[in-house]
Amino acid sequence: MFTLEVNGRKIEARNGETILDVLNRAGVKVPTLCHMKELFPSGACRVCSVEVEGFNTLIPSCAYPAQEGMVIKTNSPRVIKARKTIIELLLANHVQDCLYCVRNGDCELQELAAVYGVRERRFPAEPEKRPIDVSSPSIIRDQNKCILCGKCVRTCEEIMGVSAIDFVHRGSKTIIAPAFEAKLNVSSCINCGQCVLVCPTGALRERSYLKEVTDALQNPNK
Repeated sequence: MFTLEVNGRKIEARNGETILDVLNRAGVKVPTLCHMKELFPSGACRVCSVEVEGFNTLIPSCAYPAQEGMVIKTNSPRVIKARKTIIELLLANHVQDCLYCVRNGDCELQELAAVYGVRERRFPAEPEKRPIDVSSPSIIRDQNKCILCGKCVRTCEEIMGVSAIDFVHRGSKTIIAPAFEAKLNVSSCINCGQCVLVCPTGALRERSYLKEVTDALQNPNK
C-alpha cells in the first residue's frame, strides 16, 4: 500500500492498481466510455483523463498505473475543458436524432453531454451517412451512432470468443463491422446480444418484434 493525493485528499492505493481503480474505490467519480472492468484497459476515449502534477499532458486514468506521491486533480478547469471538447468532437460525428433514438434517456454520451453542459454544435461536420444493417434477426447495427469506443469488439472477442466484428479501415475512415464489411447475418455472430448490453449509444440495439406479436394477438384467425 502507498499514498497519493486526489483533489487535496490523501488516498491509499494498492500496487498494480490503475489511477481509475484507486479513484473508484475511494468513491471519486470519473466518467468513462470505453473502460470495461476486469479487461485490459484500451484508453480509447480519453474521457477519463485527469491532471497529474508534474505531467505536461492529461493522463488517461483507466490505463495509467497509480504511483506513490502522485498529486491528482479530477475536476480542474483543464480537465473539464478537455472532457467537454472530447464530447463535442464525438457529437460532431454523431447523428442528431436523440428524440427518436431507442436509447434516448439511457445513453451514456447523452448523459455526459448534459453533465458537461454541451448545448450547441461547436464543431459542424458532415459525417458520412452509412446504411443501417437490419439483416440480423436479433440485432440492428447503426454505424451512424457508433463512437468507436470498442466495447462491442472487446466483448465479442475477449469475453464471448466469437470475433464477429472488429475495427475496419484506419483514421477518420475507421468503422466497426464484420469481416469484409459484410452484413451481420453472414458473419460469425451468434446473436447473444452481449454487444448490445455494452454499447453506450444506440449503435447496437435489439430488433423489436413487438408489432408482429401485437398483430398476431389481435388477429382473430390465430
